[in-house]
Amino acid sequence: MKYSKEQELAIKHVNGPCMVIAGPGSGKTAVITGRIKYLIESAGVSPADILVITFTRAAASQMEQRFKAMTKGHDYRVRFGTFHSIYFWIIKTAYNLNNQSVISNDEKRKIIEKILGGMSLEYENKEDIISSILSQISIVKCDMINIENYYSKDMPEDVFREVYRRFHHEMNRFGKIDFDDMMVMCYELLNKRPDILKSCRNIFKYIMVDEFQDSNKIQYEIFKLLAKPLENVFVVGDDDQSVYGFRGARPEIMFLFEKDFKNTRKYYLVDNYRCDRIITGVSSKLIADNKKRFDKKLVSKKSEEGKYEIVSTTDVNSENEAIIANVREHYALGIPYEEQAVLYRTNIEPRRLVYKLNQFNIPYTISDSLPNIFEHFVVKGVLNYMRFAMGDRSRAVFLQIMNKPGRYISRNLLIEDEIDFNELRYRARDKEYVVERIDKLMADLRLISKMRPYPALNFIRNAVGFDDYIKDYAEFRQLDADELYEVLDEFASMIVDFKSYAEMFEFIEEYSEVLKKQQIEERDKKGLKLMTMHSSKGLEFDCVYIMNVVEGCIPYRKAKTSAEIEEERRMLYVAMTRARHELYVYTPKEVSGKPKNKSSFLE
Repeated sequence: MKYSKEQELAIKHVNGPCMVIAGPGSGKTAVITGRIKYLIESAGVSPADILVITFTRAAASQMEQRFKAMTKGHDYRVRFGTFHSIYFWIIKTAYNLNNQSVISNDEKRKIIEKILGGMSLEYENKEDIISSILSQISIVKCDMINIENYYSKDMPEDVFREVYRRFHHEMNRFGKIDFDDMMVMCYELLNKRPDILKSCRNIFKYIMVDEFQDSNKIQYEIFKLLAKPLENVFVVGDDDQSVYGFRGARPEIMFLFEKDFKNTRKYYLVDNYRCDRIITGVSSKLIADNKKRFDKKLVSKKSEEGKYEIVSTTDVNSENEAIIANVREHYALGIPYEEQAVLYRTNIEPRRLVYKLNQFNIPYTISDSLPNIFEHFVVKGVLNYMRFAMGDRSRAVFLQIMNKPGRYISRNLLIEDEIDFNELRYRARDKEYVVERIDKLMADLRLISKMRPYPALNFIRNAVGFDDYIKDYAEFRQLDADELYEVLDEFASMIVDFKSYAEMFEFIEEYSEVLKKQQIEERDKKGLKLMTMHSSKGLEFDCVYIMNVVEGCIPYRKAKTSAEIEEERRMLYVAMTRARHELYVYTPKEVSGKPKNKSSFLE
């Protein structure tokens, strides 16, 4: 294989610390495998002394296969693995652990659910809260934060700290650890046991790390322990592609590397072999606006100009139609569906696109599970109002609406399985203010029964007071009320044309079936690729279509600090550099019924 001058210099680096800053499509995997081969065949390094760390098992396996293909006829026993697998290997013997010691995600979720129940913490959005708690527990460990100094984003700090302590008590009781515990235990073991640390250093004399920009603090601290005193470390990464802040990834670790490892040799791989010239050009202009980055500029090695187009549409519906038209047009020109990808910032954005793809019989795969909006607790709340107004008088449905907003109706008043308002009024006769609220609810439900779904939704939100309930709930649970309102806005835009409740509920059933079918089918089937910007990292396609490049979507409206805005810009940069030949960026003027401005990133 022919290497560029910079690639060759990196490959031939043998001893001492080295950092390779490798832009998208710059051939970093070729450099890593090429250097392993060079160390063994030209520098006389034993394969057993080489450790190659990647971030996923799939990446480790792929890297190993690439290396074996390059060195056919030789059985070089180089160790490939993830941070977690290597650190687990180190602690297994010391702590008498095995694979059964590692807890599954489902088990962790059940523990958190049990803890919330034991603390009488009831949440409407229970699944989201459990995910958030687990994510925050991970951040506490990965960032090596003292729990007393951590402030939760969606519950009072004392409550979160108690959940954290109970979670660890349960884990210890069952003798289980998770992936973050592996790193905490490994760090503690290497600090407590200099003999084990010395053994590890003797085994791992040459350490290489791929995707170094995705390292978190504790991974880096262990890496530093293992690297001393030889410092034969070779890290490859791109600070411009660090997009996993929510998992604890810290791109600033790349800047720390030079301080922690003196006399670091640094090489820049800026030649892009993937993207046509115009795509490389606009991507470079975009990312240049980030202040905290290594100064570099991608250079396309392609002869083709390529295509870059910003497509303005009226709303999300017209955006979906434009994307589908474009996909079909390229397919007719001979570009397979699987060489085309639709990318988006969050996994809720392609909801209606998926429905339309089914209508047009366009095969597709989704890399991230697509949440069903009709299962979201705020939408379910509104749907229950509509169901009750349509004649469903079941106690189960009434329980979901009777105090949203608060009406002070006690559960003790509900005796039968079917609700009879006259009976309810009679049982509440001693409390005139409750009777008044029951009468108002009865009147509201009569009006709702005569409306079409869209005006009924607005009536429930405003006149009935469901938005007030959301505001109070969000404040109590430390959630963002605007985010919940946005879900209802999106729901509104999906039902605006329905003339009856029957028509709407038929659509909901159909849509839910589409989602179920999609989840059951094989993920690796052929078809148009739908994925978040996060999931697209490391992939490439002939044509890329990026949805909703508008303020509030990208950058995401929760991004407030300069560091968060810079990560959002990196995310768009990653998405744009997935395109080999054609890149389309869509900017709808309206999303979920709200006017939107084109993303400031596009300026």
